[in-house]
Amino acid sequence: MNKITYRIKYSKKGLARFTSHLDVLRMLTRTLRRTGLPLAYSAGFNPKPILSFGPPLPLGVESEAEYFDLELTCDLPEEEVKKALREQLPPGMEVETVEKLAPKAPSLMAATTSISYQFLLRRRTPLTDDEVKAWFASLWSRPELMVTKMTKQGQKVVNLRPLWKGYELKIQDDGLILFDFEVAFGPQGTIRPDDFDSLLDAAFQIEQRKRTAVSFKAGERHRKVF
Repeated sequence: MNKITYRIKYSKKGLARFTSHLDVLRMLTRTLRRTGLPLAYSAGFNPKPILSFGPPLPLGVESEAEYFDLELTCDLPEEEVKKALREQLPPGMEVETVEKLAPKAPSLMAATTSISYQFLLRRRTPLTDDEVKAWFASLWSRPELMVTKMTKQGQKVVNLRPLWKGYELKIQDDGLILFDFEVAFGPQGTIRPDDFDSLLDAAFQIEQRKRTAVSFKAGERHRKVF
């Protein structure tokens, strides 16, 4: 049986940000069955729709760039797949794009090279705009950024510097600061958005966290596979 793989990009906002990665998987399994799409199923006593996901999103973080790959048994137009998904997804989750993948395209996890996030920050101290920019320039220039992370094996001290790829600042009219930053993803590791908390905490309060983009090996964000 021929199987066609589709890459779906979707957003996760509002209260949906409190839905865990595992619950999203369960929800999508039920949702896909309601769409009526010709799903490809796994073998065994408990067959399930064949899905694969990109990097998990931390609980409580909104996202404009979540991805999963879906296998169908028929070659349907992308717009038809998109329409079927949009009609069934719950509030807070919306399909952005659907792209048909070339045969043997690399998996989402293997293709991902970096992830971009955006923090909305409030100043804890009366820093001027120029002082804010200097504060981040100083942080960026440090050769090491040591933070303590909680892992399955317990607390671990990690240097974030090699994994932080770049940043941009935008100061809004209301004084709040948009801090956009890109982190590596791959065998070398990655940075969770909350890994930045201890670095920012002395000067800024984090009002909102959001994943804004995922970059793939082709070097093109939101890559169109073919």
